[in-house]
Amino acid sequence: MRIAYMPDTHFGGYDQIIPTRREVAAAGDQLLLEAEAAEEVGFESLWLPERHARPETYFPSILTVAAAIAARTTRIQIATAVLQPTYYHPVHVAEQLAQIDMLSRGRLVFGAGVGYHEDYFRLFGVPTKRKNARFEEVLQIIEGVWTNERFSFHGEFYDYDDILLTPKPYRQPRPPIWIGAFFDNGVERATDWDGWIWGHQPEIETARERISYWRERADKKGRKNWSVGLICEGWIGDDEKQVRERHGHRWVRELAFYQENGMEPEAAAVPVETLEKQFLILGNAQTWVDRLGEMQEKLKPDWICLRTRTPKPETGYYPDPAESLECIYRLGEDVVRHFQ
Repeated sequence: MRIAYMPDTHFGGYDQIIPTRREVAAAGDQLLLEAEAAEEVGFESLWLPERHARPETYFPSILTVAAAIAARTTRIQIATAVLQPTYYHPVHVAEQLAQIDMLSRGRLVFGAGVGYHEDYFRLFGVPTKRKNARFEEVLQIIEGVWTNERFSFHGEFYDYDDILLTPKPYRQPRPPIWIGAFFDNGVERATDWDGWIWGHQPEIETARERISYWRERADKKGRKNWSVGLICEGWIGDDEKQVRERHGHRWVRELAFYQENGMEPEAAAVPVETLEKQFLILGNAQTWVDRLGEMQEKLKPDWICLRTRTPKPETGYYPDPAESLECIYRLGEDVVRHFQ
């Protein structure tokens, strides 16, 4: 099991006013510092989430962030987790991803998802009708221009004749392609590629049954090295009661926000104790080691990504940038190294 970190692009609060340029510039500095810290303390990958038209998200363009991280790091893998490529011109985004892979000397993982928020589609003028079919064409085109000297494609949404993408990605024949998905139709699609990213997973026994089923499906399709990546969230500190009281409310609020705005239909506002039985870890180093160890034993994920930042809630404690960096160092030194 390999462990990643998510330098989340949330810095502001829910439904806040547009951030100032100084606030956004400072957030960019923080993202790069977190990337460097994660590499320093042993995390093996950085996973970057994509969100748009939300003032609490200070860096919606994760391709820009990924390129900057590629220039500031030397070892750590860089994953889009996940990019929603249906908002982009497919050849253009393939070119940008190839350039990031080149800048990082083959450290890119292309994590992709269909997209679930109607405002994102509306922002870029892309219809939601038949979005799954559009997504599948985009993936075929990106793989095609990466792996063929010249490429032709004639589909429902895109039409290309003998086009040339150059340069190709650094990694050959191409970077891995993972699919982020909650629902079964999306996970089925993931079994046609290199891996599956799953966040907000349920209690461990339910998760084990689902992962086992989809691993078997991927294996039957010949995907022998199919990867499963999970996202765990939370905070580390010596005083477990204090950690729970200071930070647990942030995830309760975030799931309520998803539910209120129809961004994740299965999200539900539940007590923090329920979330701690699922994907949330709040506690000291031993608590983290025990929970991740149980997941390693029962779920056997190839990757677990740790996320510590949420949007700033309207009330309650919220960590400052220095605390976020300290949390990364604590997780790296006290948790990540335990599994290496």
